[in-house]
Amino acid sequence: APVPHAVARPVLFYGSSITQGGCASRPGNAYTSMLCRAVDAPQINLGFSGSAKGEPAVARAIASLDLAGFVMDYDHNAPSVEHLQQTHEPFFKLVRATRPELPILLLSRCDIWLDADEPSREANLERRDIVMRTYLNARAQGDRQVFFVDGIGLFGDQDRGACAVDRCHPNDLGFHRMFTYTLPILRTALGV
Repeated sequence: APVPHAVARPVLFYGSSITQGGCASRPGNAYTSMLCRAVDAPQINLGFSGSAKGEPAVARAIASLDLAGFVMDYDHNAPSVEHLQQTHEPFFKLVRATRPELPILLLSRCDIWLDADEPSREANLERRDIVMRTYLNARAQGDRQVFFVDGIGLFGDQDRGACAVDRCHPNDLGFHRMFTYTLPILRTALGV
């Protein structure tokens, strides 16, 4: 018989092709898989390549599940800054209304390049601010089960360009750095 997980209920990830593990050399090298192995929890991966848009029906479906934790990472699939602004906090609130004690990690995108000549730099920082505002607003309302994972730190400072195949999708190095950066936050959130 299989050995039970240390964390019995699953951690659910909702997001983009990055969440899905696209461009990892194998499924076990996605940051989601590494995180769940490290905390010994089952995983539900709702990584939808190009199709995670923060729809209320998805939030309600997630809220209907008995989870140990929820990682909300759909920034990349929001088609515009305006769309993310209109959907991010409402999506969070729909889940939170049903699951007030559920640990929720809010990730901003991992590929925020701070190069002076990066054309999408300002829009990416605006997106980061939207995710951070959802976090700060929840904390201001007394929510202590919400956690912010700053995408600027996900790839680290050294050799950031070696972390993605196309300045967007992480390769194995990028996924490992995402895992390393996020693991202490997830451990705190789950209390393990």
